[in-house]
Amino acid sequence: MRTKRIRFMALAALLLSCGLAVSGCGDRAELPEKGFVMGVGIDDAGSGQVLVTFQIYKPSQTVASRGKSGTPYVNVRTKDTSVMEAIRDVTIHLGRKAQFSHTRVILVSEKIARKIPVPQLLDIFYRDNEPRLTITLMITKGNASDYFDQRPFIENTVSQQYYLSERSENYFSGKTIGTNLLQLALQLRGESQVGAIPYLALDERITRSEPGVAGLAIIKDGLVTDRFSGQETEGLLMLMSRYTNGIVEIPCARGGSSRGGEEADAEEDGAVPLDEAAEMLRFDSHRSVAFGKDGVKVRYRIRTVVANLELSCTKLGNERLEQAYEDKISAAIRQQMMSAMTRLRQEKADLLGIGNEIYKRDPRLWRKWKPDWPERFAKLDCEIEVETVIATHGTETGNTLLQPIQDERK
Repeated sequence: MRTKRIRFMALAALLLSCGLAVSGCGDRAELPEKGFVMGVGIDDAGSGQVLVTFQIYKPSQTVASRGKSGTPYVNVRTKDTSVMEAIRDVTIHLGRKAQFSHTRVILVSEKIARKIPVPQLLDIFYRDNEPRLTITLMITKGNASDYFDQRPFIENTVSQQYYLSERSENYFSGKTIGTNLLQLALQLRGESQVGAIPYLALDERITRSEPGVAGLAIIKDGLVTDRFSGQETEGLLMLMSRYTNGIVEIPCARGGSSRGGEEADAEEDGAVPLDEAAEMLRFDSHRSVAFGKDGVKVRYRIRTVVANLELSCTKLGNERLEQAYEDKISAAIRQQMMSAMTRLRQEKADLLGIGNEIYKRDPRLWRKWKPDWPERFAKLDCEIEVETVIATHGTETGNTLLQPIQDERK
């Protein structure tokens, strides 16, 4: 009798544990009651109102089975005097409550970000429990709402395309910075109180209709104050020690270079050689900050390993010529970094976290310097040393394919 009771209790415990393992919605809400927001856009609607755009995914979209053309998402726009009220107004148009647990990007137009502090526009996304702090942020040229009307190339939604573009651009080319809700909060809560957000714009150089993520917007006192282009961002990421991969362009001498014969005549007619390029395989940065009565001095020691992948005007026939080319690459890298530093000093924007470092090492001195730190940062002394090593010339030798022909002419 006792054995049967033990077996019964064990069976009951097993059934109870199986019931607890069954998944379900913690808030007792059914999927048809929610609209999963993939992207959010915030624009200035005038008269003290904000225009909020929501790109909502349609999970039940089965275009192929129905034999119809369509998109797996819908864009809903609402307008109100607060972002929260605009979010709740989604139910008026959609019949579902907006769900932000799968949101990929938040786009904020540059126009409104120059008038209303970005932290104020994003406050609801920090306080609500649904949005993840890993949501990617972007500043847009023009209305953020217009960017959701673009059709994605490969992804199901253009929100996912923007999200992946920012990650790929940051990692493979270094022409933008990766910033999410958490990273922006850490930047603006730091002692320097300066942040950076990726910049999204239509490519005016080609079609003017294909949006691309390149460059960044500087945030000071919560507002957008300046913008870096994609080319300038590379040098900035090097200063921030956040540069991972990219291409270094080495300019050829314009006029009277090492070329001769017909090529020299072509240059006189207006043709110029293309810039040479090397791929960054490794970027090691060491920064030291010294400060005292004379001010602040920052010193960078950079060591890079590159792959020589495109030549147009340089000869690499021996060790001496290769060393000269390495020095040329180092000079190009140093120029990028110094240009970015000059821009930061002009804007008095300590995006490098130097103020944070001073605060950690000498809090008493920082309390004295903090009120006029932007002016002190503008006078900052910077020294940059770059050492470059060419690891490979690719599948070819050091010279270009045209080099033997040039040698024969001589």
